Amino acid sequence: MIFIGATRLLAAQDSLNVTRLGSWDDDALPLAFAYDLQYNGCWGLALDDREYAVLGGAGHVLFFDVTEPTQPQLIGKFAGTTNNTLWREFKSYKNRIYAVSDQTTEGLMIFDMSSAPDTVYRTYWSSEFFSSAHTITLDTVSGRIYLNGSNVNTMVVLDISQNPDQPALLSSVALPGGYIHDSYVRNDTLYASSGFNGYYIYDFTDPIAPKTLAALSGTGYNHNSWLNSAGTHAYFTEEIPDGQTVKIVDLQQLANSEIEMVGEFLDPLLSNVQGAPIPHNIYIKDNLLFNSQYEDGLLIYDISVPTGPVLMGYYDTHPQNTFYNKYHGNWGNYPWLPSGTIIAGDMQNGLQLLKYTGPQVGTDAPGHAPEVSLSPNPASEWLHIRVSSDNWTWRLFSATGRLLFSGRANGEKTQTLPLNDCSKGLYFIEIQTNEGQKALRKVVIH
Repeated sequence: MIFIGATRLLAAQDSLNVTRLGSWDDDALPLAFAYDLQYNGCWGLALDDREYAVLGGAGHVLFFDVTEPTQPQLIGKFAGTTNNTLWREFKSYKNRIYAVSDQTTEGLMIFDMSSAPDTVYRTYWSSEFFSSAHTITLDTVSGRIYLNGSNVNTMVVLDISQNPDQPALLSSVALPGGYIHDSYVRNDTLYASSGFNGYYIYDFTDPIAPKTLAALSGTGYNHNSWLNSAGTHAYFTEEIPDGQTVKIVDLQQLANSEIEMVGEFLDPLLSNVQGAPIPHNIYIKDNLLFNSQYEDGLLIYDISVPTGPVLMGYYDTHPQNTFYNKYHGNWGNYPWLPSGTIIAGDMQNGLQLLKYTGPQVGTDAPGHAPEVSLSPNPASEWLHIRVSSDNWTWRLFSATGRLLFSGRANGEKTQTLPLNDCSKGLYFIEIQTNEGQKALRKVVIH
């Protein structure tokens, strides 16, 4: 199935349900050798009631206090070994920031934020285990670091659980999917974006002997992925060639080594122009997906219905371009600061601090969903719904994410829906309580 948003013709610096709170840019910083790129990856950290952003530059790692987002303050600037790298990426663990870069021999940098905003300390800088990495993945539960696309072309796994400033080598292993451009990890399961080789899922419970759980080929260069909060679906981007859709993968049969691509979506925010949009990095907070789509800026989707994403907001971080010109604009984002401030890094315009102001959506995280039972399922003429709440709404969606019917139950735990107008096939029903708790269930009509 395909869900592709309607094309919109927008004026430069356009936005929907997103406002810019503040920004920071320094034209004196060095440019990388290609694409007039001054900045790259970004990340964030909340610590002791203050909020921080980290931004990569062609020659530096930059730290900001963004507690007052209208006035971001530069609090740290650390030079690397070159002024010419296109790639720096970051992750956080407790009160540390971990940084890697590609096209360098910098290895791993570790920064201690415990004395911020007064001082940021670089506590570790070594290429002992690898000299360069394209991206970094960090499991904050186990304290493991996974180095993607490192110079030795294997997955290097480090342990920082015992000492956050002294990583220990756990393994360096070659994987069936080959080179990993980026990855996401949850419960020792690694979801690997392996370029043109596709999407691979590995069990890293034993980092010395990981197991391949499933694999899926795609149509482009598998770039990055993230899971929804329930872990039922993954979303991945394919950066090359231009114009690739964001893909949706059903993970609910992963225990049987079965995964399935069940949807895709793309919203170009420019029309009648040369080139095509490029979704680059996506991240998910609750039921909102944040898509850094280069020249289109940041796009925000409601994924309460996993196969029916709804565009809720966007902000053009790169108004200079009125056509698609490849590697300009929003590189990445960080949506998890407690204040709701969203960190976005624009390759030419630097740090962008944004705020989503659109409708709020519920969460289907474990422990936050109402109990729902459906009968019969498969159904034909009627569907009986029972919910562990007296006040709730329901929405019935087609398999492509189109809203078909909706209704409200006031003071009743049960509802009966007539299905006479529905053709045979797969549907999704979304239940939401007055408290904002959500649940999603499949319905088959025969």
